[in-house]
Amino acid sequence: MLVIDDAPDVRAYVRALLRKWGFEAVLASNGAEGLERLREGDIRLVICDWMMDGMSGPEVCAAIRRTDFAHYVYVMLLTGRTEDTDLVYGLDAGADDFVGKPFDVQVLRARLQVGVRILGLEERLAEQNRRLKQSHDALDGAYRQIQNDLAAAARIQRESLPVSDENIAPLRAGWLFLPAAKISGDSFQFFPISADEIGFYHLDVAGHGIPAALLSTSLSRSLVPHTGIVQHTKGGGEYLNPAGFLHTLNEELCSPDGEVSSYATVVYGVLNPLTGEGRLALAGHPQPLLLRTDGSFEFLPKGGLPVGMFDTADYTAQRFRLAPGERIITYSDGITDCFDAQGRAFDIEHLCELLRENRALSSKALAALLRDAVLAWRGDAELEDDVSLLIIERPAA
Repeated sequence: MLVIDDAPDVRAYVRALLRKWGFEAVLASNGAEGLERLREGDIRLVICDWMMDGMSGPEVCAAIRRTDFAHYVYVMLLTGRTEDTDLVYGLDAGADDFVGKPFDVQVLRARLQVGVRILGLEERLAEQNRRLKQSHDALDGAYRQIQNDLAAAARIQRESLPVSDENIAPLRAGWLFLPAAKISGDSFQFFPISADEIGFYHLDVAGHGIPAALLSTSLSRSLVPHTGIVQHTKGGGEYLNPAGFLHTLNEELCSPDGEVSSYATVVYGVLNPLTGEGRLALAGHPQPLLLRTDGSFEFLPKGGLPVGMFDTADYTAQRFRLAPGERIITYSDGITDCFDAQGRAFDIEHLCELLRENRALSSKALAALLRDAVLAWRGDAELEDDVSLLIIERPAA
């Protein structure tokens, strides 16, 4: 504690009392000296006389409040003033308490204990704030790390998506990929599968976010020759049999105890670029669309259950044909279940109408148009589900 008083006998008396009560006392004979002592040491409580030569007690209070100390300084003024206006003036200057002069020893001691309790509360609050800041900094660091990891995962996931359709020439392709979060449970790809045919898939893992993305990444590897968990026969012949391939994939994913932990819808197909002849199998995925040159649509039949649900699920291959200028379109249900602010769905009729009206565009341009249309439909709201769409086109001769 610091005692500031220009009367030597008062300083000595107050110091003796403080030492008796277990406090360490520092003395100053005027306001300027007292402020210097405050800057030099770790003083938490000041007992200051009101009337002094040079700086008055209220002026000392004001100077203390203007100084940025590392901790709060509690100030008690000794004064014979009792007028309300004087007390208000002292409080406005920054005083915390007053003790009348001549003071009663027990009153001074009680007032000091109040100050000590207040300073103790301030110290505990400061410690709590310090710990809260440490926790906040740790959480902030963890959040930044998670965001960095998610951004890296998103880059890796996008690297598994198509970057060009050159490897399936003369076919052309366009695609749309809008994750509801940084990473997605949707995935699609196309790739050469033999000297005469290309393979393609489109999958949608139930849910979205990290769990869906992890399974999506694993399944994506299984759906491309020589990269996945499905046991390959010589020459990769299982990839030429869409129904058999989905059957094997489903068996690999189903839990031995029969519990369904996660599942995915899949469309897997093969297509001959020169003849337009193709076949595909569905596992709970929305029905692919065949867009004919006259603007009409053909919906391919519905398929079997999603993979990962029941190991007894059966899958059947369907044949289709693309004439020159025709397209096959696969999509996730995130696009048809996308709602606008009025609660209207971007349904299959709306999707077909946009495809029909803009069929003169290239597949890439058409996919870009659909992307803008979906985002405009959703407005300012975030997507509730991953949105993806794949267009494979057999160009006109």
